[in-house]
Amino acid sequence: MSKKSEQNQLFNIKKLLCKGKIELAIKIADDNIKDKITPIQFLKFIKKTLIKNQIIDNTPSVLKLENLFKEKKFTCAKYYFQTYEKIFFKNPKALLIAGRVHSELDELNAALKYFKEALYLEPDNLKIRKYIANFYISIGNIEAAIENFNYLAEKDPFDGENHRLLSRTKRYTSKDDGHIKQMEKLLKAPNITLEQKINLNFGLGNIYETLKLYDKSSKYYKVGNFEQNKRLEFDFNKEKHIAEQITKTYSKVVIEKNQSFVERVKEPIFILGMPRSGTSLVEQILSTHKDVYGGGELSFIEDYLLKNRGSIGLRMPEILSNPNKENIENFHKFYFEKIKYLNSNAKHITDKMPGNFKWIGLIKSAFPNSKIIHLIRDKKDTCFSIYKSYFANDTCSYSYDLKNIVVFYNLYSRVMKSWKNIFGDEIYDCKYENLVDNFEIEAKKILNYCKLDWDDKILSFFKNKRRVITVSSVQVRENIYKSSINSWSNYKNDLDKYFKKLV
Repeated sequence: MSKKSEQNQLFNIKKLLCKGKIELAIKIADDNIKDKITPIQFLKFIKKTLIKNQIIDNTPSVLKLENLFKEKKFTCAKYYFQTYEKIFFKNPKALLIAGRVHSELDELNAALKYFKEALYLEPDNLKIRKYIANFYISIGNIEAAIENFNYLAEKDPFDGENHRLLSRTKRYTSKDDGHIKQMEKLLKAPNITLEQKINLNFGLGNIYETLKLYDKSSKYYKVGNFEQNKRLEFDFNKEKHIAEQITKTYSKVVIEKNQSFVERVKEPIFILGMPRSGTSLVEQILSTHKDVYGGGELSFIEDYLLKNRGSIGLRMPEILSNPNKENIENFHKFYFEKIKYLNSNAKHITDKMPGNFKWIGLIKSAFPNSKIIHLIRDKKDTCFSIYKSYFANDTCSYSYDLKNIVVFYNLYSRVMKSWKNIFGDEIYDCKYENLVDNFEIEAKKILNYCKLDWDDKILSFFKNKRRVITVSSVQVRENIYKSSINSWSNYKNDLDKYFKKLV
């Protein structure tokens, strides 16, 4: 970077400080340091900023470090910890937080270092052990994850979530495996909680499916879904109303008008479709490319809509019913700023939130040049894969009842037809089965659509050690396999009467 470019960069960062955006300013400065762009100058800037804003104040506090993490001021927390590292290095809680901070910043070697140090100080701390086990899953170190999950299963046999996570990572060769026996015994325990019961049932359903004992697997999937569905409330009428509203409002004429309101800057790659359709696989492929940063399932669009929703009725955000210049510009600025927190220097950033299919009109209004990759997988395999999955949050409230899955899939199908009528080939339809059958050919098509040069590293996408925290975190570490194709048919007797209504 030239001296002039460096000064321009510092000037822009200082403008962010004037707006009170301390975390973003420090994050951009930190990105420049990691990219070896005049690190001394930016380090001085960061230290001066943290002192001036009383983040560094000569009173090291684990509570303050924890609060910075909770407030998602990850870069501030990173430098706060570094300032007092000699003091914090004796505190396992501070080390655990430091590990989580670096994990959020995708500084995975540093994260692992601090997790290990925390565990060294308190080897019997199950909370630390669980964080490190989940971290190992997210970076694809399956053996280390299994080792820690086994430890947890021994020390806390009632942790149903731990058993479910172990069932996703361990390979089972016999129905007489000791872990299976342990899980089935726990299900009969009189003091088992509902949450433990749900996790155990999903775990056993998965195990017996891998053992090809489909009748047993089906039994556990049914119970897990039934119990989880009782906890949640799916409002199909609300989903339908929103879908109809946005596809009606965002006509081709309206979208083209909206596009004139925004600056055509570096724009993200959206990977979307139904859950379990191959979106994680495609992001793993793209993020293996040197010019692409894998953002994961970003909640930014939903965050904006929630923040700007109306005050009555369904509280429909105004931007969905009245996409005027002010609303589109505000959304553009909000989203563009959010992705800067991830990586300000990346040429391309992916957003792999499957449910963004609803917002394609909004996306193309605010980001006219954005790339949209729509994953299409066999509809029955997709719906079955959703049904057998335990999702970490409650956003997929339809996914634990077969009737709800089918009506939601049909709604998704209608919405995508509407967007395809407007955008045509601007939306790239990637068929999961084609990708699996002809990987290199289809991968090249995806890169060509995104205007990215071919990189032979793509062929080894499964070696990519980036952090993946979706349901597919284990699968994307494996080379292409075809065993999931037509997997629904193993449960045909249970599923066929529902799937006949898929459109």
